[in-house]
Amino acid sequence: MCVEILNEETEAMKGRRAYSRRVSSEEAREGCLLVLKNKLQFFPPLGKRFSLVQDGVVKNVKVESYPCTCRGPELSHEHYFIRWKGLRPKDRVEIREDIEEGRYIIRVRR
Repeated sequence: MCVEILNEETEAMKGRRAYSRRVSSEEAREGCLLVLKNKLQFFPPLGKRFSLVQDGVVKNVKVESYPCTCRGPELSHEHYFIRWKGLRPKDRVEIREDIEEGRYIIRVRR
């Protein structure tokens, strides 16, 4: 599973309804996009499906988690992610909430 965490926040994320990050090689290989714990509130509750749209194609996804001991067994914790195929290392991903349509829009820049 995806275990690399990049603690990255851009100006676009601050105070706006967007989540942005650069894709790691592990995320690209595993077909997922990590969600930082402090950004979970941007998305629907853990496990609840929502629409994520890319170039007019709608996919129903959810934020998932898995237990991890990457910091040692005494510091067990959860990693959060959205399954998303087709990402490449160093892609810049931005997800925006479309409140009017009740969905989220994903944009991938290579």
